[in-house]
Amino acid sequence: MTFLDVVQYLENLTIMPKTMPGLEKIRSAVVEKKWFYNLDPKKIITVGGTNGKGTTCAVLEALLLSANQKVGLYTSPHLIQTTERIRTNGTDLSAADFVKLFLNNKDLIHKHELSHFEALTLMAADYFFSQDLNYVIFEVGLGGTFDATNIFPNYYSVITKLGMDHQNILGETIQDIAKNKFGIIKSDSIVVHHELPAEVIELKNKNATWIQAKPFKSEFKDNQWFIDTVWGTAEINLQGARSAENAATALTLFENLGFDPKKHLSVLNQIRWSGRMQKINWPNMKASVYLSGDHNPQGIKSLIEILKNYKWNTLHLIVGIGQDKSCDEMFQELLNLPNIKLYLTVTPFKGRRLLEYPDWVIQKSVVQNESVINILNELQTHQNDIVLVTGSLYLVGEVLKNSK
Repeated sequence: MTFLDVVQYLENLTIMPKTMPGLEKIRSAVVEKKWFYNLDPKKIITVGGTNGKGTTCAVLEALLLSANQKVGLYTSPHLIQTTERIRTNGTDLSAADFVKLFLNNKDLIHKHELSHFEALTLMAADYFFSQDLNYVIFEVGLGGTFDATNIFPNYYSVITKLGMDHQNILGETIQDIAKNKFGIIKSDSIVVHHELPAEVIELKNKNATWIQAKPFKSEFKDNQWFIDTVWGTAEINLQGARSAENAATALTLFENLGFDPKKHLSVLNQIRWSGRMQKINWPNMKASVYLSGDHNPQGIKSLIEILKNYKWNTLHLIVGIGQDKSCDEMFQELLNLPNIKLYLTVTPFKGRRLLEYPDWVIQKSVVQNESVINILNELQTHQNDIVLVTGSLYLVGEVLKNSK
Protein backbone atom coordinates (compact mmCIF):
# COMPACT_ATOMS: atom_id res chain seq x y z
CA MET A 1 0.00 0.00 0.00
CA THR A 2 1.14 3.54 -0.71
CA PHE A 3 0.97 6.36 1.81
CA LEU A 4 -2.12 7.77 0.09
CA ASP A 5 -3.73 4.30 0.15
CA VAL A 6 -3.21 4.13 3.91
CA VAL A 7 -4.57 7.64 4.50
CA GLN A 8 -7.64 6.80 2.40
CA TYR A 9 -8.20 3.54 4.31
CA LEU A 10 -8.01 5.33 7.66
CA GLU A 11 -10.25 8.19 6.54
CA ASN A 12 -12.89 5.70 5.42
CA LEU A 13 -13.19 4.60 9.04
CA THR A 14 -15.61 6.37 11.37
CA ILE A 15 -14.21 9.89 11.83
CA MET A 16 -16.38 11.70 14.37
CA PRO A 17 -18.75 10.06 16.87
CA LYS A 18 -22.35 11.25 17.08
CA THR A 19 -22.59 10.09 20.69
CA MET A 20 -20.10 9.62 23.52
CA PRO A 21 -17.37 7.20 22.39
CA GLY A 22 -16.19 4.35 24.59
CA LEU A 23 -12.94 2.60 25.44
CA GLU A 24 -13.97 -0.99 24.81
CA LYS A 25 -12.61 -1.29 21.25
CA ILE A 26 -9.32 0.49 21.81
CA ARG A 27 -8.79 -1.45 25.05
CA SER A 28 -9.34 -4.76 23.31
CA ALA A 29 -6.76 -3.75 20.71
CA VAL A 30 -3.98 -2.43 22.96
CA VAL A 31 -4.10 -5.40 25.34
CA GLU A 32 -2.84 -7.49 22.43
CA LYS A 33 0.35 -5.44 22.43
CA LYS A 34 3.16 -6.79 24.63
CA TRP A 35 4.37 -3.31 25.56
CA PHE A 36 1.01 -2.43 27.12
CA TYR A 37 1.77 -4.45 30.26
CA ASN A 38 5.13 -2.76 30.85
CA LEU A 39 4.13 0.90 30.61
CA ASP A 40 5.59 3.31 33.16
CA PRO A 41 2.88 5.86 34.11
CA LYS A 42 5.56 8.40 35.09
CA LYS A 43 6.64 8.59 31.46
CA ILE A 44 3.11 9.34 30.20
CA ILE A 45 1.55 12.82 30.15
CA THR A 46 -2.07 13.33 29.05
CA VAL A 47 -3.22 16.83 28.13
CA GLY A 48 -6.94 17.64 28.19
CA GLY A 49 -9.11 20.76 28.28
CA THR A 50 -11.12 22.81 25.80
CA ASN A 51 -8.66 25.32 24.35
CA GLY A 52 -4.87 25.38 24.32
CA LYS A 53 -4.20 21.64 24.49
CA GLY A 54 -2.07 21.50 21.36
CA THR A 55 -0.08 24.62 22.19
CA THR A 56 0.61 23.34 25.70
CA CYS A 57 1.80 20.04 24.25
CA ALA A 58 4.08 21.80 21.76
CA VAL A 59 5.65 23.98 24.46
CA LEU A 60 6.15 21.02 26.79
CA GLU A 61 7.74 19.02 23.97
CA ALA A 62 10.16 21.87 23.20
CA LEU A 63 11.12 22.23 26.87
CA LEU A 64 11.78 18.52 27.28
CA LEU A 65 13.84 18.38 24.09
CA SER A 66 15.83 21.36 25.35
CA ALA A 67 16.57 19.26 28.45
CA ASN A 68 17.93 16.45 26.21
CA GLN A 69 14.94 14.19 26.76
CA LYS A 70 13.61 11.77 24.13
CA VAL A 71 9.95 12.68 23.54
CA GLY A 72 6.96 11.29 21.68
CA LEU A 73 4.04 13.62 20.90
CA TYR A 74 0.57 12.67 19.66
CA THR A 75 -1.78 15.50 18.66
CA SER A 76 -4.88 16.13 16.57
CA PRO A 77 -6.10 17.22 14.15
CA HIS A 78 -3.41 17.54 11.51
CA LEU A 79 -3.30 20.60 9.27
CA ILE A 80 -1.73 19.28 6.07
CA GLN A 81 -0.65 15.65 6.43
CA THR A 82 -1.73 12.88 8.82
CA THR A 83 1.87 12.20 9.84
CA GLU A 84 1.90 15.53 11.73
CA ARG A 85 -0.07 13.80 14.49
CA ILE A 86 2.76 11.44 15.44
CA ARG A 87 6.21 12.84 16.06
CA THR A 88 9.29 11.93 18.05
CA ASN A 89 11.98 14.34 19.14
CA GLY A 90 10.32 17.15 17.22
CA THR A 91 10.18 15.33 13.88
CA ASP A 92 7.00 14.13 12.20
CA LEU A 93 6.71 10.45 11.36
CA SER A 94 7.86 9.85 7.79
CA ALA A 95 5.38 8.68 5.17
CA ALA A 96 7.32 5.42 4.76
CA ASP A 97 7.31 4.70 8.50
CA PHE A 98 3.63 5.63 8.66
CA VAL A 99 2.85 2.95 6.07
CA LYS A 100 4.93 0.34 7.93
CA LEU A 101 3.25 1.26 11.20
CA PHE A 102 -0.18 0.91 9.66
CA LEU A 103 0.61 -2.47 8.10
CA ASN A 104 1.87 -3.71 11.48
CA ASN A 105 -1.48 -2.75 13.04
CA LYS A 106 -3.93 -3.22 10.18
CA ASP A 107 -5.21 -6.59 11.43
CA LEU A 108 -5.91 -5.17 14.90
CA ILE A 109 -7.62 -2.11 13.44
CA HIS A 110 -9.87 -4.33 11.32
CA LYS A 111 -10.43 -6.99 14.00
CA HIS A 112 -11.57 -4.50 16.64
CA GLU A 113 -13.37 -2.13 14.22
CA LEU A 114 -11.43 0.90 15.39
CA SER A 115 -12.44 4.42 14.38
CA HIS A 116 -10.06 6.78 12.59
CA PHE A 117 -8.89 8.37 15.85
CA GLU A 118 -8.65 5.04 17.69
CA ALA A 119 -6.59 3.55 14.85
CA LEU A 120 -4.18 6.49 14.88
CA THR A 121 -3.96 6.35 18.68
CA LEU A 122 -3.06 2.66 18.51
CA MET A 123 -0.47 3.35 15.81
CA ALA A 124 1.06 6.25 17.73
CA ALA A 125 1.30 4.23 20.94
CA ASP A 126 2.84 1.28 19.10
CA TYR A 127 5.43 3.61 17.61
CA PHE A 128 6.24 5.36 20.88
CA PHE A 129 6.24 2.40 23.23
CA SER A 130 8.36 0.29 20.90
CA GLN A 131 11.16 2.84 21.45
CA ASP A 132 13.15 3.96 24.46
CA LEU A 133 11.57 7.37 25.11
CA ASN A 134 11.76 9.40 28.31
CA TYR A 135 8.28 10.91 27.94
CA VAL A 136 5.20 10.40 25.78
CA ILE A 137 2.68 13.24 25.53
CA PHE A 138 -0.88 12.48 24.45
CA GLU A 139 -3.26 15.29 23.50
CA VAL A 140 -6.85 14.26 24.20
CA GLY A 141 -8.99 14.22 21.08
CA LEU A 142 -12.49 14.71 22.53
CA GLY A 143 -13.52 15.04 26.16
CA GLY A 144 -11.40 12.82 28.37
CA THR A 145 -13.10 9.94 30.14
CA PHE A 146 -13.94 8.01 26.98
CA ASP A 147 -11.22 9.35 24.71
CA ALA A 148 -8.91 6.72 23.20
CA THR A 149 -5.86 8.38 24.78
CA ASN A 150 -7.30 7.63 28.22
CA ILE A 151 -6.53 3.94 27.82
CA PHE A 152 -2.91 4.56 28.83
CA PRO A 153 -1.83 4.83 32.50
CA ASN A 154 -0.59 8.37 33.14
CA TYR A 155 0.96 9.81 36.29
CA TYR A 156 0.85 13.36 34.91
CA SER A 157 -2.22 15.16 33.59
CA VAL A 158 -2.76 18.67 32.30
CA ILE A 159 -6.10 20.50 32.19
CA THR A 160 -6.00 23.58 29.97
CA LYS A 161 -8.67 26.29 29.79
CA LEU A 162 -12.21 24.92 30.05
CA GLY A 163 -15.08 26.22 27.95
CA MET A 164 -18.19 25.27 26.03
CA ASP A 165 -17.53 23.04 23.02
CA HIS A 166 -18.90 19.74 21.67
CA GLN A 167 -21.98 20.16 23.88
CA ASN A 168 -23.85 17.63 21.72
CA ILE A 169 -21.50 14.96 23.07
CA LEU A 170 -20.03 16.27 26.32
CA GLY A 171 -23.10 17.96 27.84
CA GLU A 172 -24.73 21.37 28.01
CA THR A 173 -23.10 22.70 31.20
CA ILE A 174 -19.53 23.52 32.13
CA GLN A 175 -19.85 21.00 34.96
CA ASP A 176 -20.74 18.22 32.50
CA ILE A 177 -17.81 19.14 30.28
CA ALA A 178 -15.36 19.42 33.19
CA LYS A 179 -16.44 16.09 34.64
CA ASN A 180 -15.70 14.37 31.35
CA LYS A 181 -12.37 16.13 30.86
CA PHE A 182 -11.30 15.37 34.43
CA GLY A 183 -11.72 11.70 33.56
CA ILE A 184 -8.08 11.57 32.40
CA ILE A 185 -6.91 12.13 35.98
CA LYS A 186 -5.87 9.00 37.83
CA SER A 187 -5.74 8.48 41.61
CA ASP A 188 -2.45 9.43 43.32
CA SER A 189 -1.31 11.38 40.26
CA ILE A 190 -0.17 14.95 39.52
CA VAL A 191 -2.49 17.43 37.76
CA VAL A 192 -1.26 20.80 36.47
CA HIS A 193 -4.07 23.08 35.39
CA HIS A 194 -5.13 26.48 34.14
CA GLU A 195 -7.29 28.50 36.50
CA LEU A 196 -10.55 26.56 36.85
CA PRO A 197 -14.09 28.00 36.75
CA ALA A 198 -15.45 28.26 40.31
CA GLU A 199 -18.40 26.02 39.51
CA VAL A 200 -16.18 22.99 38.72
CA ILE A 201 -13.87 23.12 41.75
CA GLU A 202 -15.97 20.59 43.64
CA LEU A 203 -15.42 18.06 40.83
CA LYS A 204 -11.68 17.82 41.48
CA ASN A 205 -10.41 14.32 42.17
CA LYS A 206 -9.53 14.38 45.87
CA ASN A 207 -7.02 11.55 45.43
CA ALA A 208 -4.83 13.51 43.01
CA THR A 209 -2.44 16.41 43.64
CA TRP A 210 -3.71 19.53 41.88
CA ILE A 211 -1.19 22.25 40.99
CA GLN A 212 -2.34 25.50 39.39
CA ALA A 213 -0.01 26.93 36.75
CA LYS A 214 2.40 29.55 38.07
CA PRO A 215 1.43 33.21 37.45
CA PHE A 216 2.57 34.99 34.29
CA LYS A 217 2.23 38.22 32.35
CA SER A 218 2.33 38.69 28.59
CA GLU A 219 3.40 41.78 26.68
CA PHE A 220 3.52 42.81 23.03
CA LYS A 221 6.46 45.15 22.41
CA ASP A 222 8.30 46.08 19.20
CA ASN A 223 6.28 43.48 17.23
CA GLN A 224 7.38 40.71 19.59
CA TRP A 225 5.53 38.85 22.32
CA PHE A 226 7.16 38.36 25.72
CA ILE A 227 6.21 36.22 28.69
CA ASP A 228 7.14 37.23 32.23
CA THR A 229 7.20 34.28 34.64
CA VAL A 230 8.48 33.44 38.11
CA TRP A 231 11.47 31.87 36.35
CA GLY A 232 12.30 34.95 34.27
CA THR A 233 11.24 36.81 31.12
CA ALA A 234 11.58 35.45 27.61
CA GLU A 235 10.53 36.10 24.03
CA ILE A 236 7.85 33.71 22.80
CA ASN A 237 7.02 33.10 19.16
CA LEU A 238 3.38 32.30 19.94
CA GLN A 239 0.91 35.15 20.11
CA GLY A 240 -1.30 36.51 22.85
CA ALA A 241 -2.09 36.00 26.51
CA ARG A 242 -3.61 32.62 25.69
CA SER A 243 -0.27 31.31 24.42
CA ALA A 244 1.50 32.72 27.46
CA GLU A 245 -1.00 30.95 29.70
CA ASN A 246 -0.39 27.67 27.88
CA ALA A 247 3.37 28.20 28.17
CA ALA A 248 3.10 28.92 31.90
CA THR A 249 1.17 25.67 32.32
CA ALA A 250 3.80 23.71 30.41
CA LEU A 251 6.60 25.37 32.42
CA THR A 252 4.84 24.47 35.69
CA LEU A 253 4.60 20.81 34.69
CA PHE A 254 8.18 20.89 33.42
CA GLU A 255 9.30 22.03 36.88
CA ASN A 256 7.27 19.27 38.52
CA LEU A 257 8.99 16.75 36.27
CA GLY A 258 12.20 17.76 38.01
CA PHE A 259 13.68 20.28 35.55
CA ASP A 260 14.72 23.90 36.08
CA PRO A 261 12.66 26.14 33.75
CA LYS A 262 15.14 29.03 34.16
CA LYS A 263 17.67 27.13 32.06
CA HIS A 264 15.30 26.56 29.17
CA LEU A 265 13.25 29.78 28.74
CA SER A 266 15.01 30.65 25.49
CA VAL A 267 13.33 27.71 23.76
CA LEU A 268 9.97 29.53 24.02
CA ASN A 269 10.94 31.55 20.97
CA GLN A 270 11.40 28.36 18.92
CA ILE A 271 8.06 26.60 19.38
CA ARG A 272 6.82 24.73 16.32
CA TRP A 273 3.03 25.05 16.21
CA SER A 274 1.16 26.14 13.09
CA GLY A 275 -2.27 27.60 12.48
CA ARG A 276 -2.55 29.84 15.54
CA MET A 277 -2.42 33.46 14.34
CA GLN A 278 0.21 32.30 11.86
CA LYS A 279 1.41 34.74 9.21
CA ILE A 280 1.78 33.30 5.70
CA ASN A 281 2.55 34.51 2.20
CA TRP A 282 -0.16 34.37 -0.46
CA PRO A 283 0.57 35.04 -4.15
CA ASN A 284 -0.16 38.60 -5.32
CA MET A 285 -1.68 39.55 -1.96
CA LYS A 286 -0.82 43.11 -0.89
CA ALA A 287 -2.16 42.69 2.64
CA SER A 288 -0.70 40.56 5.43
CA VAL A 289 -2.43 37.16 5.67
CA TYR A 290 -2.96 35.36 8.99
CA LEU A 291 -4.41 31.94 9.80
CA SER A 292 -5.98 31.21 13.19
CA GLY A 293 -7.97 28.02 13.69
CA ASP A 294 -10.16 29.25 16.55
CA HIS A 295 -13.33 27.17 16.46
CA ASN A 296 -15.38 28.02 19.54
CA PRO A 297 -16.51 31.22 21.32
CA GLN A 298 -13.72 31.10 23.89
CA GLY A 299 -11.11 30.76 21.17
CA ILE A 300 -12.62 33.63 19.19
CA LYS A 301 -12.56 35.87 22.26
CA SER A 302 -8.87 35.20 22.83
CA LEU A 303 -8.21 35.84 19.12
CA ILE A 304 -9.90 39.23 19.44
CA GLU A 305 -7.64 40.07 22.37
CA ILE A 306 -4.64 39.39 20.13
CA LEU A 307 -6.10 41.54 17.34
CA LYS A 308 -6.18 44.54 19.66
CA ASN A 309 -2.42 44.75 19.12
CA TYR A 310 -2.83 45.14 15.34
CA LYS A 311 -3.87 48.04 13.15
CA TRP A 312 -5.61 47.85 9.78
CA ASN A 313 -7.52 49.92 7.27
CA THR A 314 -9.77 46.95 6.46
CA LEU A 315 -9.84 43.57 8.16
CA HIS A 316 -10.91 40.94 5.62
CA LEU A 317 -12.45 38.15 7.70
CA ILE A 318 -12.72 34.82 5.88
CA VAL A 319 -14.73 32.50 8.11
CA GLY A 320 -15.74 28.84 7.87
CA ILE A 321 -17.37 27.11 10.85
CA GLY A 322 -18.24 23.50 11.60
CA GLN A 323 -21.84 22.32 11.74
CA ASP A 324 -21.73 21.53 15.47
CA LYS A 325 -20.14 24.82 16.58
CA SER A 326 -21.69 27.85 18.30
CA CYS A 327 -21.97 29.84 15.10
CA ASP A 328 -24.10 32.77 16.33
CA GLU A 329 -21.96 33.42 19.38
CA MET A 330 -18.74 33.29 17.36
CA PHE A 331 -20.04 35.78 14.79
CA GLN A 332 -21.40 38.10 17.47
CA GLU A 333 -17.83 38.44 18.70
CA LEU A 334 -16.17 38.72 15.29
CA LEU A 335 -18.58 41.25 13.82
CA ASN A 336 -17.90 43.70 16.65
CA LEU A 337 -14.42 44.24 15.24
CA PRO A 338 -13.96 47.62 13.49
CA ASN A 339 -13.60 48.15 9.73
CA ILE A 340 -14.28 44.59 8.62
CA LYS A 341 -15.47 42.82 5.50
CA LEU A 342 -16.90 39.35 6.03
CA TYR A 343 -16.41 36.49 3.57
CA LEU A 344 -18.25 33.22 4.26
CA THR A 345 -16.81 29.89 3.16
CA VAL A 346 -17.06 26.16 3.93
CA THR A 347 -14.54 24.32 6.06
CA PRO A 348 -13.53 20.90 4.61
CA PHE A 349 -14.56 18.66 7.53
CA LYS A 350 -18.16 18.72 8.78
CA GLY A 351 -18.44 22.26 7.49
CA ARG A 352 -21.56 24.37 7.69
CA ARG A 353 -22.89 24.92 4.16
CA LEU A 354 -23.26 28.49 2.95
CA LEU A 355 -27.05 28.48 3.24
CA GLU A 356 -26.79 27.04 6.76
CA TYR A 357 -25.29 30.24 8.17
CA PRO A 358 -27.80 32.46 10.00
CA ASP A 359 -29.60 34.96 7.78
CA TRP A 360 -28.26 37.91 9.77
CA VAL A 361 -24.70 36.71 9.17
CA ILE A 362 -25.25 36.14 5.44
CA GLN A 363 -26.66 39.67 5.13
CA LYS A 364 -23.52 41.13 6.70
CA SER A 365 -21.18 39.21 4.38
CA VAL A 366 -19.84 40.64 1.14
CA VAL A 367 -18.99 37.29 -0.46
CA GLN A 368 -20.16 33.71 -0.03
CA ASN A 369 -17.98 31.10 -1.73
CA GLU A 370 -17.52 27.42 -0.87
CA SER A 371 -13.81 27.62 -1.73
CA VAL A 372 -11.55 29.53 0.64
CA ILE A 373 -8.86 29.33 -2.04
CA ASN A 374 -11.09 31.10 -4.58
CA ILE A 375 -11.82 33.84 -2.05
CA LEU A 376 -8.12 34.39 -1.38
CA ASN A 377 -7.24 34.40 -5.07
CA GLU A 378 -9.94 36.93 -5.93
CA LEU A 379 -9.51 39.17 -2.90
CA GLN A 380 -8.67 42.81 -3.58
CA THR A 381 -6.64 44.32 -0.73
CA HIS A 382 -4.37 47.21 0.12
CA GLN A 383 -1.02 47.19 1.87
CA ASN A 384 -2.43 48.40 5.20
CA ASP A 385 -5.21 45.79 5.25
CA ILE A 386 -5.17 42.45 7.09
CA VAL A 387 -6.62 39.17 5.84
CA LEU A 388 -7.62 36.70 8.57
CA VAL A 389 -8.84 33.13 7.95
CA THR A 390 -10.49 31.64 11.02
CA GLY A 391 -13.32 29.49 12.41
CA SER A 392 -11.81 26.03 11.92
CA LEU A 393 -8.43 24.29 12.06
CA TYR A 394 -9.51 22.24 9.04
CA LEU A 395 -10.06 25.46 7.11
CA VAL A 396 -6.60 26.66 8.14
CA GLY A 397 -5.17 23.36 6.97
CA GLU A 398 -6.82 23.78 3.57
CA VAL A 399 -5.14 27.16 3.15
CA LEU A 400 -1.74 25.87 4.27
CA LYS A 401 -1.95 23.03 1.73
CA ASN A 402 -2.33 25.60 -1.03
CA SER A 403 0.01 28.31 0.25
CA LYS A 404 3.31 29.00 -1.48
